[in-house]
Amino acid sequence: MSEDTDKGTRETGPVVALVGRPNVGKSTLFNRILGRRQAIVQDLPGVTRDRHYADAEHLGRSFRLVDTGGFDPEAREGMLALMRVQVQRAIEESDALILVLDAREGLTRTDEMIWEMIRRSGRPTWVAVNKVDRPNQEPLTAEFWALGVDRLWPLTAEHGSGVAELLDDLVRHLPEPAEAGTGAAAEEGVRLAILGRPNVGKSTLCNALLGEDRYLTSDVPGTTRDAIDTPFRYEGRLFVLVDTAGVRRRRAVEAGLERMSVARTMQALERCQVAVLVIDGSEGLTDQDKKIAGLIIDRGKGLVLAVNKWDRVEGEVAQETRRRIEEEAAFFSFAPMVFLSALTGRNVGRLLPVVERVRENLFRRIPTAELNRFWEEVVQRHPPHASGSRSVRIKFLMQPQVAPPTILLFQSGSGRVPDHYLRYLQKEFRARWDFEGAPLVLVPRKAAGH
Repeated sequence: MSEDTDKGTRETGPVVALVGRPNVGKSTLFNRILGRRQAIVQDLPGVTRDRHYADAEHLGRSFRLVDTGGFDPEAREGMLALMRVQVQRAIEESDALILVLDAREGLTRTDEMIWEMIRRSGRPTWVAVNKVDRPNQEPLTAEFWALGVDRLWPLTAEHGSGVAELLDDLVRHLPEPAEAGTGAAAEEGVRLAILGRPNVGKSTLCNALLGEDRYLTSDVPGTTRDAIDTPFRYEGRLFVLVDTAGVRRRRAVEAGLERMSVARTMQALERCQVAVLVIDGSEGLTDQDKKIAGLIIDRGKGLVLAVNKWDRVEGEVAQETRRRIEEEAAFFSFAPMVFLSALTGRNVGRLLPVVERVRENLFRRIPTAELNRFWEEVVQRHPPHASGSRSVRIKFLMQPQVAPPTILLFQSGSGRVPDHYLRYLQKEFRARWDFEGAPLVLVPRKAAGH
């Protein structure tokens, strides 16, 4: 899909990337510059694995800040090798770099190799020596002058000392943003979250949508730990993609790092408009898939089911598997399904048009005249019947909000609108208007004076 994707879409200003060895404090500095806890931070090497983007501002200058995974230039296999590729791409797309070093560990051979790679790139670079907590520790920075730099910036990212001085100098030397760069910031994109159990192919699907290896992919469950926003274009439409850590059952969530990842997944769900639930087509719909679908619906988000790894299922087995998935997804049968293979690219091109249509349905507002006509033709002709001697009558309808579309049923009488009647109205609403993929909320409410 790379021919349809405008890679490198930027929301704000020049790009500044933080690079360095694992566990030198890049994510802590990232959060300090942003003034909020956005990147996952923990005292373990390799916590940040993908490139993590956010908009930052200092002294009135806006720039795009990139947090990168720990960089080992010699890594040729395993997770560190994947992270090395991500860091190299961050360097290539950046306008400036901040090399983060660890004063307590001193200058290492890896630091020197990273500096040599940065020097060859020709990018303007600020060298930040982190973990200098007190003025009497500044002698710890002495050996870093061996890199041949003109200036060092001693600081402590955790407490903020020295960070403002670094940023003061950084923003004075950043290139001016392109005058044409204001349109993307003003344009509202389709906010899309990719959800699912671990190792169902979420990051592979993200990479297929973007047309590049933007996210790390591995057969090891839990490769993705942070929720990362990535703006991109498809056929002229702006999308903002959030890749998320896999969601497991609560008892399977380990304390600490994985618990934070699940919390980030829930935050991503709150921020998105449409959620794509990725399931493993070779396994079918699991109980955990259904629970995640329930979370998406409960939070009023648009829902699309992406049945991945469909290249592994063929012939009669595919027909039977599809029938079984459709039966087991009965409680969210309003959600469209796209059967695809993120690995081979099969049917991936069908996903984003479906996502865009679902977003339109999520924000659909029924004109008052059409609601009144629905009341006359459906509610009046087939009114609800309360149980026992209690009466109930729906007097009029109103739609006060969208995302999700919410219909108030103003009623009179002492009875309550039966659940089976609400299901009947749901079906009639969906038959008359296109709410595919959008949860539809019907709320009985007592009319004034009743």
